[in-house]
Amino acid sequence: MTAPGAATAHTDAPQAAPGRLYAPRCFNARSRQRFTRDRTVGLIGHVGAAPSRAQLLLIARIVRNEWDLLRLDQRMDDGDLSEHAMRTRLAMENRLRLDLQALGLKPAAERPPSLAEIMAAHSGETAV
Repeated sequence: MTAPGAATAHTDAPQAAPGRLYAPRCFNARSRQRFTRDRTVGLIGHVGAAPSRAQLLLIARIVRNEWDLLRLDQRMDDGDLSEHAMRTRLAMENRLRLDLQALGLKPAAERPPSLAEIMAAHSGETAV
């Protein structure tokens, strides 16, 4: 039990639930470190136990681009994004997509048909 007035750990910091990504509420050095650590660990986990030097460089670039995109998204939400910054943002999105592909991230698998779609297709076949 902690004595009154004793120092306690700060518990208001945003924590990512297991399997969820950390999203900063403000953009400062501390949130950038937390964001970088979270994304880097997640991407290294995706790559495997021992990523190569080239994969580590890609991971660092992906994390940096994603951080910059989040900052530009915040500026865009505030209505403070110039045309040049918008073009920069679009180029960064493309670079992020290409880097993720180079790292080996695959696109989402095609969604299997739902039960309703299967039944509708089956009922259409029997009616003919």
